Amino acid sequence: MGLVIIKCGNPGDDEHLEHLAQYMSDDRKLMIGGNGVNYTDAKQIAKQMQNVKEHFGKTKNRSHVQVILPYHSQDMTVEKACDYTRKAAAYFDDDYQTLYCAHQPDEECDNYHSHIMINPVNINNGKMMETDPASLKPFCEHVEKVTGERNRLKFKKNDE
Repeated sequence: MGLVIIKCGNPGDDEHLEHLAQYMSDDRKLMIGGNGVNYTDAKQIAKQMQNVKEHFGKTKNRSHVQVILPYHSQDMTVEKACDYTRKAAAYFDDDYQTLYCAHQPDEECDNYHSHIMINPVNINNGKMMETDPASLKPFCEHVEKVTGERNRLKFKKNDE
């Protein structure tokens, strides 16, 4: 069974956006991409997401939503991990700015995994992304279609 891990940033913690963008683009990355952001520059990513928040007056709301998708399959390859990452992140393309990457196994996580950082402010209407289990169920179903693996939702604090 797969896992969809959700971490929500704290209100006003926009410094964490740049830090997370740097983390996602470090040497472990197999690929990186984005929607509505210049995914090659961590400072620019944070600023572009902040600009959308300011435009809609949402600067006091949670700074970001992070999705982590660990891939436990024994036959996982670099190509599959990158493909799954792109397809999973595409779920948010119409409404949210995203930064996404696939990471190789390392000392923190012994399998391939994806990170998707989402600006929770909808770029079309300024509404905040709902992050309760019922609202995220369609995304989990999307991930199941992408990976062919049933999954469950798990919420974590940012320091976990």
